[in-house]
Amino acid sequence: MAARARSGVGLTEPTVARLVGERLRAAGVRYVTGHPGGEVVDLIEGFREAGLEFVLTRHETSAGFMAEVMASASGIPGVCIATLGPGATNLVTGVAQAYLDRAPLIAFTGQLPTDRLETTTHQKLDLRALFAPVTKWQARLVPSNAADVIDRALRESLRPRRGPVYIEVPSDVPRQAAAGAHREQLDALRQTVAPSRNVSLGENDASAAVDRIAAGRAAQLLRDSMRPVILAGMDANDDGTAGALRILAEEWGVPVMVSPKAKGVFREDHPLFLGTIEMLGTARLYEYIDGSDLVLMIGFDPVEFDRDWAATANVIHLGPLPNDDRIYHSAAEIVGPVREGIDVLRSLAGKPAPKRASKEVRVFRESFRAFVTPKRDRLTSQQVLAELRAALPEDALVTCDVGYNKAVTGQCLPMYQPKTFFMSNGLSSMGYGLAAALGLKLLHRDREVACVLGDGGFAMLMAELETAVREKLGVTVIVFADDALSQIKANQERKGYPVTGTTFGGVDYIALAKGFGITGHDVTTVAECRQALRERSTDEPTLIAARVDPSAYQLG
Repeated sequence: MAARARSGVGLTEPTVARLVGERLRAAGVRYVTGHPGGEVVDLIEGFREAGLEFVLTRHETSAGFMAEVMASASGIPGVCIATLGPGATNLVTGVAQAYLDRAPLIAFTGQLPTDRLETTTHQKLDLRALFAPVTKWQARLVPSNAADVIDRALRESLRPRRGPVYIEVPSDVPRQAAAGAHREQLDALRQTVAPSRNVSLGENDASAAVDRIAAGRAAQLLRDSMRPVILAGMDANDDGTAGALRILAEEWGVPVMVSPKAKGVFREDHPLFLGTIEMLGTARLYEYIDGSDLVLMIGFDPVEFDRDWAATANVIHLGPLPNDDRIYHSAAEIVGPVREGIDVLRSLAGKPAPKRASKEVRVFRESFRAFVTPKRDRLTSQQVLAELRAALPEDALVTCDVGYNKAVTGQCLPMYQPKTFFMSNGLSSMGYGLAAALGLKLLHRDREVACVLGDGGFAMLMAELETAVREKLGVTVIVFADDALSQIKANQERKGYPVTGTTFGGVDYIALAKGFGITGHDVTTVAECRQALRERSTDEPTLIAARVDPSAYQLG
């Protein structure tokens, strides 16, 4: 074993790999995901010695997705590993996912040994340059800087806006002795990182304070408004903020919309909940916004918008960072921790006066629900989602993939608690749903986890079913099967183009499931879907292929 190495000053120091692993564990990390190559086996061994569990994925992109979702769910940086060359290039998509969905992540890859780095060409890429556009910071790990690099990596990943950092590790470095690795530094790291766990963006800054003058302007706008609406975004999506948001909406009678990354922060069975923007039927939600005179943009990050903001209503920007992106103009800004900002706004706004008639909100809500759940003779995705919701407990964790399945799930699967719904939104990468579900089940083995996928996205990373079996991750996998990239196919048809490159052959899902040693179902009716969900396992994956009518995605 190479647990310890002798330094040049007569002291026993940990190896670089062990030191990095100990610092990650002190920060709360428990799992490292990845697909190894020979260049990173020493790094993985050091992590194991430090008490971290390495989870082998069948593709490096999956490793990035799994690490990202664990970070998004917990607030603790996710960690993933790949080897050099193609391992690193495959990992880029997972890291980009973390970058655009603002998740703290540390990505390690191997690199050529230091004595060959300048002369070898085989598998040689400038990896720091490769990762630079999708990370906040990049560094090369060497024995003399190991402690400082990993400590800064943790800080950078958690500093607003949160995001990934990249660390290049020459293959000869992990087993060398780390310089200056002392126990008191590790203890200090625990004190530095621990307070940042499980808090919403901005709340780990003790010096953060809301500008009461700016909040006063926002309060005046709220008092003067006649038709306000709340848009809650990803920076509001935590338990502490959910209660304050609900009280604000109820006191002032303001209806609420959420972004896909904020599903669950406001109960979707609440009479004031309207819908999820950027998902199925979103044009009608934007029409409602166009008819409003004030938008309370609470915890919204500009990366959450998939279109230009065109509403003429005044906007109150309430979030951890100023509205510097200017995707929308803000008439007033409340900058600071989101929950504190809501509380200050309420305190300055005076006696609440309900702004919207409950009947008007109810009529829109019911009309919109009917609009996004059209009737068809064959099984629809909306019906499958209704059965899934009925089968799952309220605290179940759900992921979805990208395509029409994302649009319909984001709109038609009600969520009731913060941080229970996860999707690739900023990057919108196919293949995310299954890998993310596995990451969530690793993190929360005591909770039910399900994922909703299109058959295109499922095919990209379906080998991760073996990962689920090996790790005993009992996730429910629902595939909307229509043998096409339906969202792109529909776009071709709208433009009058022939259908080209957007359809593919069918899959025997029951045989596929059997090949992985799990139970598979092929359903074509609501009753069959309901029965398959009743038979789902919590000890191993359950695969349910729902043969859906894609016309239900296209609303009249």
